[in-house]
Order: sequence, then structure tokens, then C-alpha cells
Amino acid sequence: MADEAVLLRQTEDAMRQAGGKALCQRGVHSTYRLHAHDFYELFLVPQGSAVHVVNGQAQLLTEGSLALIRPADEHKYEFLNNSDFEIINIGIPLPVFLRLCQYLDVDRSLFDEPAVSPLRVLSGGVLRDAQKKLLENQSIPDPEVSYRHMLSVFPYLVGLFLAMPEETNRLPSWLAALLDQMDRPEHFIPGLPHMLDLANLSQEHLTRSFRRYLGVTPTAFINAKRLGYAAELLMNQDLPVIEVGAQCGFNSQSHFYRLFTLRYGCPPKAFRAAFGEALPADSII
Repeated sequence: MADEAVLLRQTEDAMRQAGGKALCQRGVHSTYRLHAHDFYELFLVPQGSAVHVVNGQAQLLTEGSLALIRPADEHKYEFLNNSDFEIINIGIPLPVFLRLCQYLDVDRSLFDEPAVSPLRVLSGGVLRDAQKKLLENQSIPDPEVSYRHMLSVFPYLVGLFLAMPEETNRLPSWLAALLDQMDRPEHFIPGLPHMLDLANLSQEHLTRSFRRYLGVTPTAFINAKRLGYAAELLMNQDLPVIEVGAQCGFNSQSHFYRLFTLRYGCPPKAFRAAFGEALPADSII
């Protein structure tokens, strides 16, 4: 008991110094790579979408996703197609979480036993309220007052996991593995036939799964990958524009120009002129 009291005092002191403030991160690129920690973490996705890989399994994060990461959970975030997300997270030290469980009169195992960290999806007023509660102490300058405020918010946030139904719409393991493979140019450039070979599924099955879990068709997914790669080539290499489309897997230049303009708001040549400043002037073709 004495050791636990010392740990609780130390963690409370650390939280006081930080003011118990939530961390706001915009974009998958701003989050940590695969990692684990010795405290609980709550995170909320106020907008956007991404893939959350936790303990080797993939969860689909959409607007309103609220997840609880347990000590020793290994997790990271990955892009979903070319979409991105915003995330608000806050750490809850282990002793504080134990006190929360006592206060809420729930067994800690309810949160710890599932193989994948608990996930809920909020919407409407509940989502707005949770976002407000996580962020409202950002404007409190006094760290002690800010810390006490966040302590008062924790029971509400953790209580949402008891009040809301569990979200079970997880990405199947085969789909998560396929998405990982399709991040590489050698897999998305060849197009749909190659994706079908990788998935070892019928086109009908693959299309149903993509629509259900990702909200797009396999072809739209592949084209988004190709267009992102084309944008990288236009910014970083001096290939003629006509070759960029072909190298990214587009057999029709007119189709490439149309899709690129729809996605980026300008034709490839104008895109290169605007974002390819690092290239020599005579390479802007």
C-alpha cells in the first residue's frame, strides 16, 4: 500500500505539472510509430478516418471513434487510403485509473481482458460534449486547476465505455494485410487484377468488403494510391508529365488528367509548377 501511495503521489505530481491537458494531433504523420506505454490512454477522433493497428489487429477509426488503450497495448496509426484524421488523446496514470474503477464500481478486467482495446463510436451531442470536455481546460492557465478539472472529466469519459455499445466493425485480418501490401507501388500500379491475385478473392467479394469497410470501390482505392504517387513524382522527379501517368499505371492520359484534376484541383502541369520548386526550371514540363 505504501508503494502504491508513493506511485500515486508521483503520477499526480507529474499530471499537475502538465496541467492534465489533452494532446491534439492533426494527421497520421504527427502520431507515434508502433509503441506501448505503462499508462492508460483515451483518444477521440473528432473528424476524419484512419486505421488503428493494436496488438496486431486493425480497427477502422471514423469520426467519433473513442478508444481506450491499456498498459502494454502495442499500437500505431496508418493512413486509410489517402484520407487522414484528427485525434485528441489524454494519458491516465495506472493508479488514477484504478481509482476510477473503484469510483465507477467496475472491475478493471472489463477494460483489460479483450484482446483488442475497447472502441466506441460517438455521434451528435455526445461526440461534441466529449470533445468539449477534453479540450475545455486548454484555456486554464493554472496547472493545478487544469489538473483538477481533467480529473473531474475522467469518470465521464471512462463511463462512456459502460454506457455505449462496443464497436465491432473491425477490419478483417485479411483486409488489413491487403491494405498494408497495397501501400507499395509495385502492388497498386498493376491495378485491380493484381489486387485480386493478392487477396485471392472474387471481384464481387472484394468489392462488397471495400464498400462495407472503406466506403469506396477497389478501383477508386487503387486510383487514389496511383494519384498520390503521381503527385510525389511530379514534385520530386523531372519525368515528363506524359510519362508520370503511364508510370503510375494509367493507360489513358486523358483519364489520368481528369482524375488528377478532380483530386488536386488543377492539371498535373499546374500542380508541378506550384509545388515542384525544388526542380530545375527546365525540367518543369
